[in-house]
Amino acid sequence: MSEETAIPQEVADLVELARTSVTKVIGVEPDLTPETLPLVDEYFRQATSEASDEVRQLVTAAVGCYFGEVVRRKLHGRWTIRGADPATWRVELITCYLYLHPVGMAGEVMVGAQTDDHDGSFATLAELNDELAEMLGKAAPLSEEEYYSLSARVEILQLAADWLVGRQLNSAHDHDHDHEQRRYSAADYSARLDLDTI
Repeated sequence: MSEETAIPQEVADLVELARTSVTKVIGVEPDLTPETLPLVDEYFRQATSEASDEVRQLVTAAVGCYFGEVVRRKLHGRWTIRGADPATWRVELITCYLYLHPVGMAGEVMVGAQTDDHDGSFATLAELNDELAEMLGKAAPLSEEEYYSLSARVEILQLAADWLVGRQLNSAHDHDHDHEQRRYSAADYSARLDLDTI
């Protein structure tokens, strides 16, 4: 199994919990495609509306891992697990330098706001962050309800990834480099992570 298709067991267990729970509550089994995210959004609203903090935390981790796995499959990425807290797990894309915290994104969706309690960020290379933010700012506006849904988040990530891949290919063309698309390895991300934490 390649690094692109391997799913850490910790993630797989939570993904399966999400799929089972959505099937039980909504009546349809989600199949890890973006088209199932509205079902997962509906389940998420129902399951967390009056739940205890402990249940909300578990449901957020499960839904976040499901969402992360949808993104990983659609946008070609890998999971990076550092530590036991699902909120710290990342999906790192291979076709461009872009990473996200899917459980944090699910946490933001749950509360319907950006909050210090959940890291729903995604980022690219520091030198491209401002350009990426500017490009996303020009995209069709979303209502607050749409923005705080998993189904809209996957569309935003797709837009960001497409822009980054296109920019990379244009840059290679401008510099007469080989037009083959670059692939980012776990080592590429680790090197940046280590630099950022110094």
